[in-house]
Amino acid sequence: MLESSDIELEDERLRQLDILAGEHAMTPPELLAQYASGSFGFHEAVHTTSIVLDLVDDQLLHHPAIAGNSDWFRLAARASEALFNLYQAMGAAQLATHAHDEGTRPEDLNASNDG
Repeated sequence: MLESSDIELEDERLRQLDILAGEHAMTPPELLAQYASGSFGFHEAVHTTSIVLDLVDDQLLHHPAIAGNSDWFRLAARASEALFNLYQAMGAAQLATHAHDEGTRPEDLNASNDG
């Protein structure tokens, strides 16, 4: 069974970040700024997480072949839980950004995004 260590996952995350930045002709910090909480790209990732979570729940957890095998059901349920936790964590980041920006004039937000 595949289970990566935290170190392996962090190495892969950094490698993937470098690849994605190169594909967008940006540095990793520029790429991260473009996809920061509150951006359209961030919202897109939250929405995609929701879609994949629904697919796992509807198409795997409710599939007779999966429901009929306790090991497979447990794996599918853990995938669903991980996606739910990802969705919740991203939502919390979005709310934190919104709370931080609340009450700020639009011109002040634009000025802080320019610098």
